[in-house]
Amino acid sequence: MAISALSLSIAATGLVSTGVTPVNAAEKEVSQSVLREPKTGFRVLPYLQSPMSTSMTINWVSELDEAGTVTVSGPGISATETLTSDPYYMNLMEYTGKELEQELTYAPGNWTRESLTKGSWLESNANYKHSVTIEGLEPNSTYQYTVQQGEESHTESFKTYPENSDWDKLTLVAFSDTETEPYGALEHREWELHTVNPYAAGSEERPGQASLFDQKFGNKSRNGMFLVRYPLDQQTALKENLKHIQAANPDALLIAGDLSQGAGFQPAWDEFWRHFSGDFNTIASNTPLLTALGNWETYASINGGYGSDEDRSPAVISRNKYHEYFDTPGDANNPQYKDSYYRTDIGPVTLLTLDSTNGIPDESTKTDTYSGDVYSEDDSVLNESVWAEQGAAGDPYISTDTQGEFTTEDYNEAFTKVFEGTTAEDSDLPNFNPGTEQYKWVEEQLKDAREKGQIILVQFHHAAYSIGVHGAPPNHEHADNQSGIAMRVYTPLFEEYGVSVVISGHDEMFERSFVDLNDDGIGFYSYDVGVAADGLRGEKMIKDEEGKYVPQGYNTHTRWSATRDEPELWETNENGVKHLIDGGLHYGHLQMDLEKTETGAALKLSPVYIFPVLDDNYELISTERRVYDDVQTIHFDESGNIVSISAK
Repeated sequence: MAISALSLSIAATGLVSTGVTPVNAAEKEVSQSVLREPKTGFRVLPYLQSPMSTSMTINWVSELDEAGTVTVSGPGISATETLTSDPYYMNLMEYTGKELEQELTYAPGNWTRESLTKGSWLESNANYKHSVTIEGLEPNSTYQYTVQQGEESHTESFKTYPENSDWDKLTLVAFSDTETEPYGALEHREWELHTVNPYAAGSEERPGQASLFDQKFGNKSRNGMFLVRYPLDQQTALKENLKHIQAANPDALLIAGDLSQGAGFQPAWDEFWRHFSGDFNTIASNTPLLTALGNWETYASINGGYGSDEDRSPAVISRNKYHEYFDTPGDANNPQYKDSYYRTDIGPVTLLTLDSTNGIPDESTKTDTYSGDVYSEDDSVLNESVWAEQGAAGDPYISTDTQGEFTTEDYNEAFTKVFEGTTAEDSDLPNFNPGTEQYKWVEEQLKDAREKGQIILVQFHHAAYSIGVHGAPPNHEHADNQSGIAMRVYTPLFEEYGVSVVISGHDEMFERSFVDLNDDGIGFYSYDVGVAADGLRGEKMIKDEEGKYVPQGYNTHTRWSATRDEPELWETNENGVKHLIDGGLHYGHLQMDLEKTETGAALKLSPVYIFPVLDDNYELISTERRVYDDVQTIHFDESGNIVSISAK
């Protein structure tokens, strides 16, 4: 590749010329004494986007309106080439008055544990985004790059993806529900214990109320059960998770939604980037982030949540803050919806990232608006073979929506208020149902990937198959208002075109389901990998006729979950201190290792958990990378078709 083949492109966001009002424009009188002055250098270190076999996009954020430079060297480049960025101001990222005045105190039980110094988590009130796309690179090649921003520089490397005909091994890692926020430095989440199969043979019971463990981390009751909180706070959990992921040197990190604790909450984004391209870790500088939108990407946290029936602008602003940070091929292929759904080809793998945040017709438990009749059975009553017809066959059990907090009409109306000069038809909120642009796009991409002999993976946020709290549709007797059931609309397509693995989150569990509608032994795995750093939930529990909590059991496709199938083993040591030895639900990720074989390829799926090792004072010594006993392997022929599925 000649040096002249390199080109520079500046990512367009659609926000500069739309008349967007800064979030805190009406709150200028609020004291900003907690903020520091903008400084030279990086606010967010370089992070990789839109990875391809012949190009890579490098983004970063500064606090001063100064152009930065990128120097690149590697195969095909006869000399180091320097490119210059064209920064633009991200006015949506200014802090609101509520963010400036927020105070954070951790109260795990009946006492106040500790607080963060007010404003200590805040940065300056200036964000300038830089985006440089380097084109004309060689496939499957490593390049070194340095970004110079003001007085600071950052040097890293990246590797372009191979072509589908020239590869040997690939490693992908997936998780969901990072849900970052400054409060994560304090919070230890409640840690659910299975009611039917809680302990391994010979295990003692968990530490109880008033135990040293309880005094150290706090407690919370759920479903009538006393639960001690997890020994890792959320910030430490994500740090350790990413440390072990980085050691695996993956080719991509898939994050299936709920990246921050509310995309309309700027301190949550500051915390996210500290983990991925900042003080805590710089994994995004050498590993591309492939992200999906979740329900928290439409949530503004203390800045109005999902908004109100009169004004859904907090949801609009939240989505567009997400859009501002992330750039994908979706920007060019569906510009109206920006990067909501997109395709990434990684050698022999095609990954489709979908937007599961809204469906039509709208359904809500709050307004008793349902597409079908209310029922109480499990999902064995669903006729999923005609699911894509969305009720055309008269199936009363079909659900159409994942978002019961606001309607499509209300969001689209708010969009016109936030973006002056637009109409409801210009809204950036796609739907996923048959006949929509996203649905037609998915079918086109699946057909194209199958014709090209690709191994097909899909990711989206709302798990369609789950035993968790979001596992039942809104028209169920024990309903959920943000259920992923409506995403089963894609199941017939996934089976028809040979999708092998579907990655989701939302229920904040570690669960594997197997879907095979025609019972031919060839189907797809559906994973909930919502164990990145937030909740540690178990099954959805309901009360039986005797008033006892029992698992709901709606998802009959479930095959394994960490809560149900990995009982905990507790032992008291010679010093009289009770320790967890193994088992239970922990933070972690799914590692997917693909290797070429003589007959095609094999995909190994390893559910990894990050086990905390504590001393006798319950202080963290280290974390260990462990793998649950549910490793699965999928075998493919040379055309990317699934041949067989075998457990470890």
